[in-house]
Amino acid sequence: MDIHKPKPWHGVREFLKEYLTIVVGVLTALAAEAVVENLHEHRLSAEAREAVRGEIATDLGWMQQRRNEQQPCIDRRLDELSAILDAAREGQPQPVVRWVGRVMNQPVVSRRWAAASQAGRTALFNSEEQASYASIYFVLDGFATRQEEEQQTWPALRALEGAKTLSPQMIWGLSEALQKARMENYLVKRSTDRAFASAKVLGIAPAASPHNAADLAVPPACVPIDTDRAAALALIRNPSGEP
Repeated sequence: MDIHKPKPWHGVREFLKEYLTIVVGVLTALAAEAVVENLHEHRLSAEAREAVRGEIATDLGWMQQRRNEQQPCIDRRLDELSAILDAAREGQPQPVVRWVGRVMNQPVVSRRWAAASQAGRTALFNSEEQASYASIYFVLDGFATRQEEEQQTWPALRALEGAKTLSPQMIWGLSEALQKARMENYLVKRSTDRAFASAKVLGIAPAASPHNAADLAVPPACVPIDTDRAAALALIRNPSGEP
C-alpha cells in the first residue's frame, strides 16, 4: 500500500483555500444537523399541540353538556329546596319532597397535558402559548374539584326526602348544606365561563356532545321533586341504580 505524505502548503493562498474548505464543510454539516433537529422539534411540538387542543375540546364538550342538560335543572332544584326551607323557617306548610336527585360528574381530564409536560414537549411552545394552555388547564382542574365537592354536599340535601316536618336542627343543617351547594354551583358555572372564554382566545371550540350508550335517560336533578323513588328510577334508567 502506498502511503502519501501530506503535501506541504505552497503559500498563504493554498493554506487559506484548504482552511476554508474544511470550515465550510464543518459549517454545512452543523447547519444540516440543526435543520434536522429543528424539523424534529417542530414535529414533536405539533403533535403535542394537537393532542392538548383535542383534550381541551373534549373537556369543553363535557362542560357544555352539563350547561345544556343539567344546569337549568340544578338551578331550579336549588331554588325549590330554598323555597321549602324558607317556608319551614316561617312555620308555613311545605310540600313533601319525594326526590332531590344528584349532580352528575362530567369527566374533565388533563392526562395529555401532563404527559406532554413530563416529556418536555410543552417547552417547545412559545412562552405565550405555554401560559395560555397552563391557564385553561388550571380552570379545568378547578371545575373538576368543584364537581367533587358537589358530590359531598348533595347527599345532605336528600335528608329532605320524605320529611313531613322539619325540626329547627334539620332546618339549620339543611340550610347550611344548601348554601354550600349554591356556592359550589356558582363556582362551577364561573369555571365553565372562564374555560370557554380562554378556549375562544386559543381558537378551540367544544367537541361534539360526547354522548355514549352509558348516558342516563334523564339527569337525576331533572326528575320532578314530587316524584317517588320508583318512578324516578324508571325515568333515569341507570343500570347501576341511584344512591
